[in-house]
Amino acid sequence: MTAIAAMKALIVREGKFLALELEIGRSRIWDLPGGKVEDGEEPMQTLLREVKEETALDVKDAKPIGVYHFLRKTDGQHAVCTVFRAETGEGAKVILPHKSNESIASSKWLSKEEFLGKEFDAPESLKELVEKNL
Repeated sequence: MTAIAAMKALIVREGKFLALELEIGRSRIWDLPGGKVEDGEEPMQTLLREVKEETALDVKDAKPIGVYHFLRKTDGQHAVCTVFRAETGEGAKVILPHKSNESIASSKWLSKEEFLGKEFDAPESLKELVEKNL
């Protein structure tokens, strides 16, 4: 089985970062905005497109900071996510999609300490990356 390549954004504002709560079957998990690289797409194109689709935000100053991975609960495929630390314009508002194929339940600006607590279910490798980069 091949791995899925994805680009994710650690969008930082005032010491907090944007996390998305995803509905996966009957469970919920927290992740960063972003998604799968489409055929013929450059990584930065993927990052900008996916963040815009999922949050309506335009990101800037994106710089790669690391990688995290997980097995998808839906099909067991291995997802490898390259993470870019990024910013948005002052006062930019998150608008979640209303498309039926998006599984985003909510969004929240979190501190590192909040995210690392037990309340937020997220891949362990993502928690390690956030701990090192915030």
